[in-house]
Amino acid sequence: MARFTTFILLVPALLLFAGASVSQEAAPPTADAALNLLKEGNDRFAQGKLATKDIGAKRRAVLAKGQNPFATVLTCADSRVAPELVFDQGLGDLFVLRVAGNLTDPFILGSIEYAVEHLHTPLIVVLGHENCGAVAAALTKVDFPGNLGELVKGVHVGKDLPMERAAALPIAVKNNVVYHAGQLTQRSPLLKEEVSHKKVKIASGVYRLASGKVEWVEAK
Repeated sequence: MARFTTFILLVPALLLFAGASVSQEAAPPTADAALNLLKEGNDRFAQGKLATKDIGAKRRAVLAKGQNPFATVLTCADSRVAPELVFDQGLGDLFVLRVAGNLTDPFILGSIEYAVEHLHTPLIVVLGHENCGAVAAALTKVDFPGNLGELVKGVHVGKDLPMERAAALPIAVKNNVVYHAGQLTQRSPLLKEEVSHKKVKIASGVYRLASGKVEWVEAK
């Protein structure tokens, strides 16, 4: 009874947190269908053939009643990597978290858990990008001061990298993406359960700055 009472008390807060997850829009697609939507959108973006999007008053009025994103994207804070643009999606389509180095921490994990548990996004994407400054900083092995130092410590570049920076950085970027994609289920029992029951899928990729293409990366 105590658990039930606690749940009832939490419901209003959860609804307020994201503008309510009671949107009148259609149910989200499957994880595979969601991933295909992102791949198709990225193809359009890279080719400069963007789809027409409804961002007018009617669309905003619908979203004011609630959100129904079909995918969650964790990516870098880099100004050149905007998931809504990279994947050619519109308002309310993606639940996006951005932090330098696309790192995971309790705040990021809690936000993703919210998206999965209450917004029912079937797909999580961890998206890195080439020439990532956070990864490059980690490769220097410099002990940066303050909060920046704490952030750089969270980057995982991997082992046995080439000595040359130009060769090491692309590999380190991929390693960091794969590592933090793995952390989603390692550090979150909720996400681990959802993935194990095939209710949620996790994908990872690296964005190419010049071409606009996302290279999808398989976990090791």
